[in-house]
Formats: sequence, structure tokens, C-alpha cells
Amino acid sequence: MQLPKVLTAIFYFFLKVQAVLLPIPHTPYLAKWTTSELINHGFPDPFNTSHTRRIMISRYTPVQKRDCLETCQLPYMPEFIASVEDEIFRADMGDTPWPRGVLASLEVEMCCKERRRDHHDKPRPLLLLGPGLNTTRYWYSAMGQSLAGMGFEVVVMDHPYETDVVQYPDGTVIYGGRVPADAEAVEELRFALEVRAKDATLVLDWLKVPKSAKVGFVGSSFGGPAAAVAMRRDGRIAAGVNLDGGMFGAGVAEGGAVRPFLMFGADGHNTTTDETWGRFWDATAERRPGLWMKELSVVNATHRTFLDFSLVGEVSEELRRVGFGGVVSGVWAMGMMTEYLTDFFRFALMGEGEGLLAGESGRFPEVKFLRPQGTQPL
Repeated sequence: MQLPKVLTAIFYFFLKVQAVLLPIPHTPYLAKWTTSELINHGFPDPFNTSHTRRIMISRYTPVQKRDCLETCQLPYMPEFIASVEDEIFRADMGDTPWPRGVLASLEVEMCCKERRRDHHDKPRPLLLLGPGLNTTRYWYSAMGQSLAGMGFEVVVMDHPYETDVVQYPDGTVIYGGRVPADAEAVEELRFALEVRAKDATLVLDWLKVPKSAKVGFVGSSFGGPAAAVAMRRDGRIAAGVNLDGGMFGAGVAEGGAVRPFLMFGADGHNTTTDETWGRFWDATAERRPGLWMKELSVVNATHRTFLDFSLVGEVSEELRRVGFGGVVSGVWAMGMMTEYLTDFFRFALMGEGEGLLAGESGRFPEVKFLRPQGTQPL
């Protein structure tokens, strides 16, 4: 039976009230969000050679505010992905009850209709964003939006059979778990990092990025060593960031950085407490003593600070009740990371000054500079 229009409107009104809208970043641009499936034709999937390698990406494109004709509120993650994440966290939380359905209630506001672009518009600098191990790209939706809001084109990648769950447009679902979260499994981690590097090159080729271009790579957790490896394999990746990831995998730490690299760590996670960080830093200093590289630490930050977890945990009352956020404000952390990453990539990709990377700042006294190695521009 069809509901009268008035009742339908009331139903959707109350449904909307229950939704939780993530804070809209205070950035110069709005972001447009698109999703694409990329197929590496002729390249069998390294984890399952019975089919071709297919990956899913989220793309966040900056839009001038004057050119955005309409904004809309979109699900933070698809309902099916949210349901899988619910089960993962329910198992991880132990005796603490996980609030099922809360992830499906999250929304982000994006530009969904814009004026036709002039084909003479200057291309935006491109950033690849690599998620953590067994972590869906949707946990970086707010970070992608924030960086796009600063004028970057941002592509966040899923890596099938490693990412906890990947859903394709045709309904196919591939679950992860093929890569162990074990620092001692060096060969398995090395294999996964090489696959990630090929996925990054697939994205750049799909976007028709020329060989002379300069692209940035932000890696969260396991995405950190992935950034370092991808830089060695593809010369277009001109600058990399490790957001609190151990530099695991055979040969990762020993190879060091090959181009400007930023190490951003949680409180207490640094080159003196993590031997993989220490070896990565020392290898870089020995092999490329003039290379720009800095190590930053954030007071009271945890591993969860460096993706959307803290932000989501702060804005959702249900998640706050189960302690999903952290000591550091998620809104503050997202703004802080956006500012530092913006200044780093403007410096490393666009030849501007170091900005916040020049040294400790009164704007962000919680961000400590531990080890600078060179400050010369490119």
C-alpha cells in the first residue's frame, strides 16, 4: 500500500533527523565525490589469478564554491559496507556493545551539481591516499573531502583481498584477510606492498597522469610503507607521507625514502620507539643525506587519530558512549592534518615555501618536530 504524500514526507523528515552529518570542513573549496571501478586488463589478480585485477576508488574533486549549483547529503559509507564494519567492530569491542546501524546513519555533505567546467581549467595537484591494512577506503571519506577542500584532487584506493570488504557495481563482494597483521610476516607484507604499488600505478595510468607529473601519496598506517614502496616503483610519485604506520615488509625500512617524505606519528610512536622507523630514517640519511624528510609527533594522539575514526567518534553520541573517539578532538585533528598535509604538498609538489613544516607553530603547539633532515626546496 502506498503511503499518502504527507505521511511519506513526515517519515523521511524523521529519518533525516536520525542521520548524523559530519562537520563540513572550513576550506576554500567544496568537494565532489565519485566512485569508479578500475580494471587492470591483462593483469591477473595476484591474490586470485582466476580473474583480472579490479579495484575500487573514491575520487574527491575540488569545486569552486561559486561553481557549485547544489549540495547534497550522501551516506558516509554504503549500507552493506557499514553492516560488515558493524560486525567487525562488534567482534573487536568484546564485552562493550557496539551500536549496530550507527555507521549507516552517518552522512557527508558534498557538491553534487556544478557548472560545466572550462576545458582550459588548470588541473589540480593529485594526491593518492592509501588506507590501513584491512581498512575500507570509506574510513577516509572525511579526509578525502577535507584535502579536496584545499584544492587537491584526491583518490582513495581499496585493495581487494587485503581491504576488509570491497563491493563492486555488479554486486560482487570480495572480503579481505589475505594479508596478516603481523610485523613478522615480512614476505607476505612485502607481497601486499608490491600489489599496492601496482594498484597506485593503475590509478595514475587510468587518470592519464603524464610521466613528467608530480603526484603526492598519503599513507595511513600500512599505507605509510605502501607510499614508500610506490615511490620507488613509479617516478610520478614525488612526495610521500606516513601517517603513523610501521615501516613493515621486507626491504621497506632498509630502502629508506627516495623523495621528500614526512613521518607523522602518534604520541610516543617515533624513530626511537619503533625500530622500523629508526631503520627507515637511518637508511635515508645514509643513502640520500640531502633529502628533505621530517618527523612530527602529535601530543595525546593515538593511531586512530590519523583517519576518520576520531572525527566520527566525536560527532556520534552513540560512538562516544562506547569510547570510539579519543583524547584528541576529531574535528581538531582533521583540521590539523589537513593544514600540515596541504603545506607539505604545496612545498614538495608545487615549489612553495614550507609553511607549517618550517618548524613548531603557536597555531598547533601539540605538533612536535622530532627530527628534521634538510630544509632545502626542491
